[in-house]
Amino acid sequence: MHAELATSLAHVAEACSGVAPEITQQLIRPRELLAAGRGMPPRAFGLYFQLAASLLEGNEAAARWAATQLQAIPPRASGLLMQGWGSVESADIECVLGLRMGVEVRKFAPVSEATARRFAALVTEGLALLQAAAPELHGEITGLLSEMLFAQAPAGAAMEFDGASHYQFWGLLLLNPSHHHTPLGIAEVLAHEAGHSLLFGLTVDEPLVCNDDDELFVSPLRPDPRPMDGIYHATFVSARMAWAMEALADSGLLTPAEQQHARIEAAKDRENFLKGWQTVRQHGRLSATGRQIMDSAHRWVHFG
Repeated sequence: MHAELATSLAHVAEACSGVAPEITQQLIRPRELLAAGRGMPPRAFGLYFQLAASLLEGNEAAARWAATQLQAIPPRASGLLMQGWGSVESADIECVLGLRMGVEVRKFAPVSEATARRFAALVTEGLALLQAAAPELHGEITGLLSEMLFAQAPAGAAMEFDGASHYQFWGLLLLNPSHHHTPLGIAEVLAHEAGHSLLFGLTVDEPLVCNDDDELFVSPLRPDPRPMDGIYHATFVSARMAWAMEALADSGLLTPAEQQHARIEAAKDRENFLKGWQTVRQHGRLSATGRQIMDSAHRWVHFG
């Protein structure tokens, strides 16, 4: 994803060199950071999309703003940054999320500082549990994610989210503290949500599915009809959740009650995968990449 960001910024810089040279100049620093192997935080990816969209729309002022923000952005910090929605520290990424998501950003509301602090401690416990029980999965999750933003649904919302990620903000995960109360629950949702980011990173060359977005199918995992891409994602992450829960159940680190809960959740995850796989197999028009990924997940569910 960082290599793709570098390539895209180079293309934009070249395209702007004759018509908006100040934008080309502002992109020097982020391009140098990427060339030196420095990772960029999720906001940099969001700003790139804002820059590209503004240029395509002919809005040079908005493009200059995005380029100026990109010029000043620091490289990705080590470790995992955790912040609460509505905090002073999260203002910058909330701004770019609002620009890219439009009215969809209204699904997220602030959490208190105390809630964010308590939930960050719980996330840390969940990550430690994964590191001890499933080090490969832990390494993948911490490699994919660089920031977590804790938010809740607005008061009176008809629907609540429990976790969310966006392909235009690589490395960012939004979590709702009101939906996750134990380290085991944290481990499961991290396996789930990081799986979406993994798929985003694996499909920069071609999509997972070739079905049109307006083709809707009955989803075994959601009450509403869904596009095939959404069903594919939900099916794949079900296998990852089963992986996490089974590894934890076998680790010897859980209480008997927690172990039983983990095995029940893993069985549900496997069942959900197989239901989703049937829909994908029957209706999905998969790319070569999409087929390889799903076939590997299916082999693990059957033989892993």
